[in-house]
Amino acid sequence: MKIKFIQKKKGVVELEFDDKTLPNALAGVLSERGIDAYVYDPHPLIPSYGLHVEAPDAMRELKSALNQVEKEWGEFHKLLKGEMKSKK
Repeated sequence: MKIKFIQKKKGVVELEFDDKTLPNALAGVLSERGIDAYVYDPHPLIPSYGLHVEAPDAMRELKSALNQVEKEWGEFHKLLKGEMKSKK
């Protein structure tokens, strides 16, 4: 997965991803917290996805959301792995 910072200011962070999974997960977590965040397609012919985050401290909010997604995916991985073992 490739990630590139497009804009990095105190109140705005914008990133570009080559996959839509992580930006959608982050935008979902941020939106649940009341943070202005959305995913967009910069151009229909270019396979990339943008994540736009606006908050008083956008970078801090993004880091916090990333930690939450990492924790939730870790829990999901453990559950799925356990289910796969029990099906053998």
